[in-house]
This record gives sequence, C-alpha cells and structure tokens, in this order.
Amino acid sequence: MDNPKISAEQQFADKAEKYRDEAVFAVGNDLTWMVECIPLTGSEKLLDIGAGAGHTALAFATQVAEVYGLDVTPAMVEVATKLAADRGVKNATFQVGDVERLPFPDQFFDIVTCRLAAHHFVDIQQSFKEITRVLKPGGSFLLVDHYAPEEEEQDHFINRLDQLRDPSHVREYKLSEWRSFFEENQLEYREVKHWHISLQFDNWVERSATPEDTRQKLIQMLQQATAKQKELFQIELDQTGHPKSFSLLSVLIQGVKS
Repeated sequence: MDNPKISAEQQFADKAEKYRDEAVFAVGNDLTWMVECIPLTGSEKLLDIGAGAGHTALAFATQVAEVYGLDVTPAMVEVATKLAADRGVKNATFQVGDVERLPFPDQFFDIVTCRLAAHHFVDIQQSFKEITRVLKPGGSFLLVDHYAPEEEEQDHFINRLDQLRDPSHVREYKLSEWRSFFEENQLEYREVKHWHISLQFDNWVERSATPEDTRQKLIQMLQQATAKQKELFQIELDQTGHPKSFSLLSVLIQGVKS
C-alpha cells in the first residue's frame, strides 16, 4: 500500500452503518470485560481511539464523566455522533483524528481504550507514544484486538488472510510483540482475557465489500489450510468445501502507566 491511512479511510467511509449494526462490534462480552476491568468512580475522562461507530465509547459513557471518541474516518464519526444522540448520551463527543497525532494535552485522560482497531495503525510505535503521552500516571490503556500465534507459519497465514480481505489491515501482532509495545512505553502489561471471535465467512467478506477475485483467493486459502491451522482458527467448511466460518484469536490487555 502506498498510503495505508488513506486506504483505511476509504475502506470504512461507505461502510459506517454496516459497522454500526454488525454484532461483532455492536455487542459482545468483550465490551463488558473492558468496562469491568477497572473500578470506575464516575469521575474519569476517557478516550476511545479508532472509535468506529461508537460502541466502546458508549459502553463506558454511563460509567464515567466524559468520553471522547476519535476516528480517522469522517463517516464513522457521523454515525457514532448520531448513535449517541439516538441513545440520549450527553457526555460523549466524537471527532476526526489520528492516533499518531492525538489532539489532546499531556496527561489528559484517566483511561484510553482501543477495540478492534490497532491492527490498522500504520506506525504502532508512534501510536503507543501518543497514547502514553495523553494518559495520566496510574491511568490505564485497555486494548482489545486480534493477535497472531508466535509460530511464523501461523502468523503469516492469518495476516495474509486479513490483508487480502482488507488492504487497510497493517498487522495482527503476536502477544510477545504487544508486550514489548506496552513495556517500552512504561505501561505495566497484563493479559486480562483470551477468546476466539467467530466470523461467518460470507458476512465477513460482504461487510468489507471484498472483490470477487479476492474472495476466491480467500476461499482457496481456507480450503488449503493445514490441519493445525484449521484447528487453531476453527475453520469450518460446508459439504461443498465453501468456508462457513473461522475464528480470530483475541485478547484484552490492560496497561497501567507507571
């Protein structure tokens, strides 16, 4: 990709309402796990990065004082703003912005969240520097994302699959890589929860408007997956060999700023 940031904006610009309604983003135990991860007093100021249609920010809005949602795609910001208004949420503000240049002062937030978005960050090192900069000492960064297995063959398989389907996908990192990013930025690292996100194949490619020729490549990848990959990513094919579903390895990580 010549410019992944433009690609990410283009990828989601005409799909914002799909991501508002898609169950993977709109509901899920991970939202509850995130909210329950930290004892909240109601006085916190929270930033949600890669806010998308606003689901994470709105899940926290009733529990904290102020919520800011940031997304690179204007259409997502519009959808999130409308969703907040429809739900009568008054303390959530959504705006266009880039994680590499957060438009907020140092030590401004008690909590920063990022759910299912960090695999689109172009410069992960700079992103972590900015997250740490705006976070107060003792504050928490809560990350939910997919992760790649430590084994290179499986790492390559799942990242190739995601990049084919969505060119704005940068990388699913290994847990060892996530740990390094956190610890290099003085964020005490804790893996709170691990689980599988199950995806229906046809819905997955439809949501991203993946071209037909690319869909065929994805089908072939899943059909030709090794026995280990089929077990690891829970790949299911129907009686004709067409992919029914597969899963992504997912994690909730808490990083407390020292």
